[in-house]
Amino acid sequence: MKPIKVRVPREEAPDFADDLTAWSSATSVDPSPMVVGDAGTAGNTSSPIRYQANVSQSFFEQVPEWRMYVEQ
Repeated sequence: MKPIKVRVPREEAPDFADDLTAWSSATSVDPSPMVVGDAGTAGNTSSPIRYQANVSQSFFEQVPEWRMYVEQ
């Protein structure tokens, strides 16, 4: 699986983490989520959180709302 990068609004970050955990439990795949820092945004509490995770298409089939945050 190729890692994907998503920019998740800070207020939705706990939901993203919960959905990754649920998907991982259902598929037995470790998404290995990691926060990827952007220079200059560490102190900005309104900036989205940038994650990198190993997920397959089935993650977006289970929780399609996260697809709109994927970086191209």
